[in-house]
Amino acid sequence: MARRRTAVTKPRLVVIIGHNQQVVQTVTTFIGGRVPVFVYTTESEIEVQLAPYPDVTVAILPDYDTCPADLPDTAYFICLDSEEEAKNIREWLPQSRAIFHIGSGADTTRRSGRKNNNGLLHLQESNSATRRQLFRRLSNLRRVDKLMDMARNTELPLILMYSNPDPDAIGAALALATIWRAAGANPIIRYTGEVQRYQNKLLISYLKEPIEFAREAELAGADLVAIVDAQPGFWRENQPRAHVIIDHHPRKESSVAAYTDIREDYGSTATIMTEYLVDADLPISRTLATALLYGLKTDTNDLQRNTRSNDVKAYDILHTRSDQHFISRLVHSQVPMNMLDYLAWGISNRIVVRDMMLVHFGDIPHSDILVQCADYLLLTCGINWVVCAGKTNDKLIVTFRGDGHKQDVGRRAHNAFGRLGSAGGHRTMGRAEVPLDGEHEDASVDILVANLFKRMSQSRQQKIIRALRNRLHGPEPEEASLAELI
Repeated sequence: MARRRTAVTKPRLVVIIGHNQQVVQTVTTFIGGRVPVFVYTTESEIEVQLAPYPDVTVAILPDYDTCPADLPDTAYFICLDSEEEAKNIREWLPQSRAIFHIGSGADTTRRSGRKNNNGLLHLQESNSATRRQLFRRLSNLRRVDKLMDMARNTELPLILMYSNPDPDAIGAALALATIWRAAGANPIIRYTGEVQRYQNKLLISYLKEPIEFAREAELAGADLVAIVDAQPGFWRENQPRAHVIIDHHPRKESSVAAYTDIREDYGSTATIMTEYLVDADLPISRTLATALLYGLKTDTNDLQRNTRSNDVKAYDILHTRSDQHFISRLVHSQVPMNMLDYLAWGISNRIVVRDMMLVHFGDIPHSDILVQCADYLLLTCGINWVVCAGKTNDKLIVTFRGDGHKQDVGRRAHNAFGRLGSAGGHRTMGRAEVPLDGEHEDASVDILVANLFKRMSQSRQQKIIRALRNRLHGPEPEEASLAELI
């Protein structure tokens, strides 16, 4: 069934008052939409210019000092270059907010952050605002051109995602594949870890794209490698080569490539890729829009985290093109059954230090447990930031979450663990990975506390270490919940 369009009520008619060079342009704007136009002017030349146009009534006034007797009750457009004359007309017009001033000189253009001196509305953006939008689009077009040029005549272009790919990485990878396919290339999409979260598996299944684990032969044989939603420095060992880097995480010093677009102030990489596609007028399919929108939603927590106006615009564009029923299914399948046991254990074994909540889970099957628990625990009243840690694959993984108000947890992650491993993030979310070199989980507790609380006294650090170890040596979270065993 065809989608219903939102109805927009046209005005019955409009009134234009004045005689500058904007009169004819304004008239054509409305008669193109079959809206009758009344023009009041002191210049007979205007009547001659408008004679060929249908549905236009012109009345010649002796001056602009008094209100015409037959003035309709509608919207009014004052086409005069003099602000003083426009202000005088405003005084005898009816009491209405729908009064616009359309001048042709520089003195009537909108100034950034200021209202028009005569208190009237503007019909259009200023020339400077229009230029900014055009320059931004031209910049994106040049970027898309370069990406397409790089992909032409390649035999094996590879789009690579870091470790356990999240929805933002998946959506961005599919968008880049769309750009490269438009250039005649046949890219493959790969990741280097394991897809763990249920929603991410469901998303990949929905996309019906061959998104798979990267094989050594593919990494070695690719003649064009792009890394999306990550940077080569994210890989602590065996850093992949990269010809293209597109990301929104804080820039790492090693992030150098033939093509680099790292926008730290953007909420998601999906936003960057949406701008590419829209500005280049490339098709955005329903499945691609769904992947991009879900990636944007998850990385910005539904536009509540690390969000700027570009993210909101991309969200608005993608929302009407995406599969909302499938996204609703993803949103309402956030917590797998066996995750409840880890949540329950984390709540019972939490440690609170002022406005921070700390949980060390010990050995865990995968790091996604830390992400989901940290997001949930941050909902606690009086808690401004959460740290969830665990040991997996001989690494200490530390996930940071914060409300962004009093804490920059990305900076905290870097300051605490940057010298030991990979660490960093945004103001509201951070992550650290520290190699343990075969150390017991008790040693991971020492590393966690010593680096997280560097300014704390040794006696207080030892108190937290003892508390965490006691919790780790107690009952562990069940591997499966009772509901799954029945």
